[in-house]
Amino acid sequence: MAGFAIATPNVRAAQHGMSVRPPGVSMLRADSLAPFVDPLAIPSVARPSSVRHAPVADTPHYRIAMRAVSARVHRSLPPTAFWSFGSTFPGPTIEARRGCGLFVEWINNLPARHFLPIDHTIHGAEAGTPDVRAVVHVHGANVRPEDDGYPDDWYLPGASKSSFYPNDQDAATLWYHDHTMGINRLNVYAGLMGLYIIRDDEEDKLALPSGRFEVPLLLCDRQLRS
Repeated sequence: MAGFAIATPNVRAAQHGMSVRPPGVSMLRADSLAPFVDPLAIPSVARPSSVRHAPVADTPHYRIAMRAVSARVHRSLPPTAFWSFGSTFPGPTIEARRGCGLFVEWINNLPARHFLPIDHTIHGAEAGTPDVRAVVHVHGANVRPEDDGYPDDWYLPGASKSSFYPNDQDAATLWYHDHTMGINRLNVYAGLMGLYIIRDDEEDKLALPSGRFEVPLLLCDRQLRS
């Protein structure tokens, strides 16, 4: 999977005469790295920064910024540059409760220039279109059209967009990611992704780490009682 993802943008870039890597940077042979030597990286759990009182009282409000980060992907490699959410790659996991809505303000704090080659022959990435832009889609979420992260609703660095997620659907493991027309594949490849987990009472019967969901559970209980 990783090899395929790496090859795809490089092949298209080469077809259109674009540089596929900076001068002096050699290609990495993945089979030269010792496998299974690093602990599995588990993303942090996002915490709401405030609460809103509409559409119901005590609705969690998250502020999550897209930005350039550096992360080590193998003990034998130097830190790698990514675009991600928050300060780590992957971005923080959003823990939601079925039937309890939440807001997320997705903030575009990305650099002014893209670090991957852009194919301007692709629809939505024509010459003259800003190279760095983003819009976030929660894959599998049942939301209003204006909150769905439509590909043409992208915005530039320095701007943000708030979306409401009612979570009125079955418990599931979803994920959030960039959805921008024309450069979606580049932004996701750069690292703009994270988990969005909707939990319910049935899952509470499983052996979960004690206290891990204390904040979302507390706010959700207040929502249900309001």
